[in-house]
This record gives sequence, structure tokens and C-alpha cells, in this order.
Amino acid sequence: METFDEVLKTIQTEIVSDDPEVRSEYLAHFKADIEKFTPAMARAFIEWRLLDNEVKGDEKRAYVSGLVFTAIILHILSLKLFISGHTVAAGNLMRQVLESIAVALLCAGKDIGILEQFMSGEYMTNAAIRDVTKHSSTLGLKEDGVKSLADAQKFYHKYSHPTMLTLATGISLSKKGLFVGAGFDKGKLKEYSREINGRVVLQKFSLTSLMQ
Repeated sequence: METFDEVLKTIQTEIVSDDPEVRSEYLAHFKADIEKFTPAMARAFIEWRLLDNEVKGDEKRAYVSGLVFTAIILHILSLKLFISGHTVAAGNLMRQVLESIAVALLCAGKDIGILEQFMSGEYMTNAAIRDVTKHSSTLGLKEDGVKSLADAQKFYHKYSHPTMLTLATGISLSKKGLFVGAGFDKGKLKEYSREINGRVVLQKFSLTSLMQ
């Protein structure tokens, strides 16, 4: 049984320190995947720059550009959190990535009316992927891409509320013990691989098409 002082020190260390050892464990297994992810994000950023250059003072276009930029930076941050051992926070943020993509697509669509609702703060963004599915033909989206977006939302929804998945985060499956904060568990490699793969292969909608 740990003493109060031992527990206090563990919590204080978790709050104020980084976890390079945990990150090294993830990199040892998933470095190749991360090397696929980073150029994809670099290309997405360059495409966003082209998109943003077309704003030219148009407030509505600026909102679409902002949503696309948000999706990119949150996607990068989500992977950073994941390989730092913060899987629940990374999964929760990933849901925001998906919804940002969906809202951007809806706001870019003509005669849908969602951009105006979003600008006025009246649009409930948790319905964005449902609405993308509903308006996919109008938006000119590929069926498999929309399905990938919807499937990913279902998976990452598990991180938005307490579930068996979040409960297992603090429990080691490979050895006796608990995680207070960041952690790497060899007993969860299959789940980690699925997470990494989902980020790497996430279907990227054409950013340049958003401004048509």
C-alpha cells in the first residue's frame, strides 16, 4: 500500500513533467506509421494555404478556411497526445477533428443553409456527420469517404463518455499495475495499432473543392 506522500509525488510528477520514456515506447512500434502521417499533414497544410488565399476578405469563406485549419492542427495534436500516452484525450480530440471536417464541408456547400447557422452559433456541430451523410449528393462527396467519416465518428464517440474502453485505459493488461496519466501497455498493442492506422488512413476530402 502506497503512502500518501508517495501518491502525492506521483500525481505532482504526472502534472508537471513530460513522459519521454512512454513516447519512446510508442515510437519503437509506430515510427513507420508516423512517418506516413507527417507528409500527409504537410500536404494538407499546403492545400489549406491555397484555400485560405482565396478568402480575400470574404467572411463566409474565412469561416470555412478556419474550420479546415482547425481540423488539421487538431489532427496533429491528437496524434501527439496519443503517442505521449494520453489515449482518452487523444480519442476525444479526434472526434473534434472529424466534426470539424464535416462542418467545413457543410459550410462550403451551397444552398444548404448550415454556414449561416454556424456563424450565428445556432448549429449543433455534433450533428455534422449525420448532416454530411444526408447532403452527400449535394456536396458531391464519394460514398466510401462519407462512410469512413461516419465509421470513425462511431469509434471515437467511445472516448466522449465513460465506457469500458476508458475504464481499461488506466489498467495494465501486460503486467500488474495501474497508470496514473500517461502510459504504454504492450497488452493493448492491437488497439494501439487500430488507433494509429485510423489516423494515418483517414480519408482526406479535397480541400480545394470546398471553395467552389
